[in-house]
Amino acid sequence: MNQDQKISQKDVKQLSRLASDIYNAMVVLHYFCENQPEIEELSNILPVVTNLRRDADAINAFFINF
Repeated sequence: MNQDQKISQKDVKQLSRLASDIYNAMVVLHYFCENQPEIEELSNILPVVTNLRRDADAINAFFINF
């Protein structure tokens, strides 16, 4: 991003809302995958979901602390 470009407060609020939505979806997906160990496909994607949830948490926390 160019130094002359600035993110408006409206854009920050929209990005914050999107980060929160993504985080909440990842929490639900993680819970579902973690609690269905008998479904092999879910067990296979659980590590990916876990990493995405951690990343979504970091982004969401950034906007909460912004």
